[in-house]
Amino acid sequence: MPKRSRVRARARRPVQTTPEPSERPERAERPERVERERPERAERRPRYRGAPPAPGGARAVGEASPGLERAATVERGYVTKDFGRLAKVIVAVLVLLGISGVAVNAFVK
Repeated sequence: MPKRSRVRARARRPVQTTPEPSERPERAERPERVERERPERAERRPRYRGAPPAPGGARAVGEASPGLERAATVERGYVTKDFGRLAKVIVAVLVLLGISGVAVNAFVK
């Protein structure tokens, strides 16, 4: 048995028939369209035609701002340190794998 909704029933509205044509309010006339002056933009960019650029590709044009350059330098330093840490972990795992292989061979014999 489906759950009953615990929402109170709404009061029903009385059925209203469509009004007679004489009872309908007359439509208000629409005002004429007013042409306004639009200020011209100083520079209009042409729309891009063709395929969109590949994701991750550079879209910026011109010289980078100094703040952006500083942020990029910090990011490059972080990535370089991160790859260094990753390389150290990989070397440590390979060394442990080699040592454990030698130890297992010595233990089995």
